[in-house]
Amino acid sequence: MLIRFRCDYCERFANARLAACAAKYGRLVTLGELLDMFVSTCDWAPNNPIRKPQKYGRKCGAYCPDIGRSGPPDYPPFVGGLTVIEGGKDELLPAEKATQTRRRVGGGDE
Repeated sequence: MLIRFRCDYCERFANARLAACAAKYGRLVTLGELLDMFVSTCDWAPNNPIRKPQKYGRKCGAYCPDIGRSGPPDYPPFVGGLTVIEGGKDELLPAEKATQTRRRVGGGDE
């Protein structure tokens, strides 16, 4: 299984295998701890000693995009296939015909 990390501000990303993370950091490591390790290498990290803390400054926007997704995390969204929507073309109403026609005024053919 694949764990994906993304950051909206600096457009950084990382992919890690779950088995490799468990082997390196222990089987009880949480996703929050892995996300903190990803944030620690970011220039916008709130605890970065190089940056001066700012009240309204940018902070790291790191997140895991697969949290809250219903499908398998290894597949991108477009691999899931098409979705069938109830109804469709049969439920569309036919176009109404115009009830009033235009007449030419001033013609001699009446």
